[in-house]
Amino acid sequence: MCPSHGVILVVDDERPLLNLIKLVLESGGYEVLTASSGREALDVGYDHETIDLLLTDIHMPQMTGPELACRMSERLPALPVIFVSGNQAGTPGAEMLLREGPFADCRVIRKPFTPNQLLDEVHQVLPTAEPLRRLYA
Repeated sequence: MCPSHGVILVVDDERPLLNLIKLVLESGGYEVLTASSGREALDVGYDHETIDLLLTDIHMPQMTGPELACRMSERLPALPVIFVSGNQAGTPGAEMLLREGPFADCRVIRKPFTPNQLLDEVHQVLPTAEPLRRLYA
């Protein structure tokens, strides 16, 4: 097993997309933890000593991605975040928080995205000693 380039907590309420993101990131050399809700993500986050990146859907029932990121930042203040959005217009409150709030410097990747786009975004936040090879042509 090759060494991990980092530990990523991926949160999305769409299970097929969650599994696909996990597969892509693992094939890129990352250790991946998954959760299908904000509440589950908090539990997973508290159970693991190291999380290098939170990759979360913006729009989820019960707890939005920005709400989750705020809660996670209480324990891990320097935790980088990449938000995933399938909605161009988005929820006004969440979009405003991303533009003007504490997450204004966070990256946002829009659905649909390719595996290479996902790996490129993650690599911008978690650069490794050697660049990730492009896994998908």
